[in-house]
Amino acid sequence: METRIRFDQLRLALEEFAKDHGVDSKRVEKVLEAALKRTFEHKYKYAHPKPEITAEVSLDKGLVRVILKFPDGQSQIIHPTDLSIDDVHTLKNYFVQMIKYDILRSKLSKLSGYVGKIVTGKIQKVDRRRGVLLGVTIDEISVEGRIEPSGMVKDEVYHPGKEIEAVVLSIEERSSYPLVLSRAHPNFVRALLERQIPEISDGTVQIKAIAREAGVLTKVAVASVDPFVSPVTALIGRKGTRIYDLRRSLPRGESVEVVNYDPDKVRFAVLALSPAENAVAAYETDDEIRVFYEDEDNLGKAKGKEGINVILASRLVGKKIMALPLSEYEPPKEGVTLYDLKDHLPNQIYEKMKKAALIYFRKLVPLVHIQRMLDVDEATAIRVLDIIEEALRQKEEASTRENDRESNKEESVKDA
Repeated sequence: METRIRFDQLRLALEEFAKDHGVDSKRVEKVLEAALKRTFEHKYKYAHPKPEITAEVSLDKGLVRVILKFPDGQSQIIHPTDLSIDDVHTLKNYFVQMIKYDILRSKLSKLSGYVGKIVTGKIQKVDRRRGVLLGVTIDEISVEGRIEPSGMVKDEVYHPGKEIEAVVLSIEERSSYPLVLSRAHPNFVRALLERQIPEISDGTVQIKAIAREAGVLTKVAVASVDPFVSPVTALIGRKGTRIYDLRRSLPRGESVEVVNYDPDKVRFAVLALSPAENAVAAYETDDEIRVFYEDEDNLGKAKGKEGINVILASRLVGKKIMALPLSEYEPPKEGVTLYDLKDHLPNQIYEKMKKAALIYFRKLVPLVHIQRMLDVDEATAIRVLDIIEEALRQKEEASTRENDRESNKEESVKDA
């Protein structure tokens, strides 16, 4: 009777263990079977002669036993009630070691939806090689994580016991610290914005690109699917309250610059150089995008301290940007710039086009686009388009004449 009671207790304990840790009960049986075999292999490690050891576990059949077969033909069956205190202790250690990965895998499958989201962890240890090691609790699930050295912010202080926020970059099941976290990655800012800005979480405003130098400056390019919602205003908030709240969650001293995204890469580059304003010319070459400024103040803003602004703008756009003084201006091979049109435009329109970053044209833009961006009537917009069209026509004719001259030169060389 006592054996039966002991078995029932074991079965209930294992079933409860499987339920609490999200591990399949059949898997628990297999692990217990393997742990029993290892326990007796350890027990008879130095025995001579050594028995052949077989473990059998089936909770449905009420079967938990170890069979020892000795070389002389004798055998012995051991039940749970036959285990010594040392045997139980050894069995427990092996079982915990073997089931550990299954428990972790069960936990991590529940946490896979947290990749790209912010979690809070308590620092356990700071390791120069491995980074910051943390204990994290998500939805009552405790798991370890690590911020690798590349995910740490320069000059930020990390010490054991401190609680910090980080973004989950990935999950590595085979690691003892499976949550790979970061405070320096651009996705940390993305996750904060998704958490704090309703228009982003509901899809009205889209984050098109993020460029970041952690602890210094982050640039965010945004667009709106609703023409009545300004994406930049949505992120900044009334009187800057939203951007202020965001900065409180970032490393101390880090600034955030929010700019409008534009599918035209050249105009996007001009917008990305904010807080610089009033660029008068810009165009793309094979290697870079060149943006020109009339005044030193805006040129300095475009570059930023130690060049950080233009560096991050380049990352944001995906191509190297050069912020240059107007004294270095050379007309583009294709299209025309606002500076090329300066003598043909009314000064008021010229200034409005600078403010709107309408400074490069390879083809005519829609009439309504000009009206909306410059806030002018239809007649004025048509006049602006006429000027642009005439400049493009003259540029094309000049290009054709130049090509003809080059062809004539080549023909002359051949005839000679």
